[in-house]
Amino acid sequence: MPRPSKGPRLHLRSGRVHPRTGKPIPDIYYIRDGQTEISTGCGPDRLSGPEGAEAQLAAYISQKWAVRAEEEEAADDRRRRGDPSKVLIAEVLAYYLKGRAPKLADPKATAVRVDALMRFWGTKKLSEVYRSECEAYVAERMTHTIKAARRGPALEKRVTDQGARRELEDLSAAIHYWNGEYPLTVRPKVWMPEKPDSPRDALTRGQAAQLLRAAMGYRNEGLDAQGKIIWKRLGASAIANRMHLRRFVLIGLYTGNRPAVTMAMLWQESPLQAWVDLDSGMIWRRGKREKDHKTKRRPVVKMPRGLLEHMRRWKRLDEAKAAEIRERDSLEMANSVLHHGGAPVAKVRKGFEAIVADAGLPAEITPHWLRHTCCTWLMEADVPAWEAAAFAGMTVKALEDNYGHHRPTHQARARKALG
Repeated sequence: MPRPSKGPRLHLRSGRVHPRTGKPIPDIYYIRDGQTEISTGCGPDRLSGPEGAEAQLAAYISQKWAVRAEEEEAADDRRRRGDPSKVLIAEVLAYYLKGRAPKLADPKATAVRVDALMRFWGTKKLSEVYRSECEAYVAERMTHTIKAARRGPALEKRVTDQGARRELEDLSAAIHYWNGEYPLTVRPKVWMPEKPDSPRDALTRGQAAQLLRAAMGYRNEGLDAQGKIIWKRLGASAIANRMHLRRFVLIGLYTGNRPAVTMAMLWQESPLQAWVDLDSGMIWRRGKREKDHKTKRRPVVKMPRGLLEHMRRWKRLDEAKAAEIRERDSLEMANSVLHHGGAPVAKVRKGFEAIVADAGLPAEITPHWLRHTCCTWLMEADVPAWEAAAFAGMTVKALEDNYGHHRPTHQARARKALG
């Protein structure tokens, strides 16, 4: 059994003759602490004497206890952070927002969802995350309106249970991220509403044409006696204000891009942003220095001929407009493919809702429907699954699971076998 430590103390090392130089070495006080020995430079025959050695010992002990106190305080803090009853959810969400959110696909959207979580959960402890509180959160969120939605009595939208679910997914992810640094004694489980099967609805060719026509500055006024749509031409300002929406719709239908990728596209090469290479006819869905996401892949896509022709025409128009602005106002226009008033487009939801309404289409159609439509059309054309998945930027499994039933040859052998 090892002997207990005697603690820090002074030890007088007797003088001796140096074996190499032959010079005498006087008596010196050393501080001994276990295997550690530190010379004080003080001896009985020196002016500093034992008092100097004792002063150094006192300083050593003081420093040692200060370091130990810091270590114990850090250990206590880590133990506190591992106790759900002593950790505020606000602390967990802030840690997630600072460390994890910047690495996600859409940090701004994550910040908005975390802000909504903070208002309800911020003053609560991790130990208060249980089903009834999660249900109360969903019920409260469903009374709130969506800030980004268009205003008006007929257009006001409220947060859905699935919107609240997406926010609770962030809460669960934040708890998981916290647990990776500060292991929790009991890890709370976040209850979430049931997630319905997504229908992956897509536009028909006719609906896509109506949407594009609305983006070009027309409004659906109903049907005439022959059952044809009556289109009303809008003013010049509406036509100009919807230029970026025409581009957005065509790019979405032709490539199946996620909306965020289309809005980020630049005309020139960028290391940190999506860009268009008109010489090779390629769209780089992410900058060359950007890392791809595991769940939201952004592979390079070669543009169909029709879209490439549109792109080249849009580039000529933008170059002419940029030269005009430069000459008139000495300003530079944005290098973005989607721009409005010379500035990059950050959001299209309100404008998209407007053209959906003017096209006379169902209000549930969102910008993401363009991606669903592209994938559906690829399957209807019987494009090989691996090629269609690479084109759209998803796994073959995701493509087959969600869109494979649109393929003409879907279950063909089974149908043939049954005659």
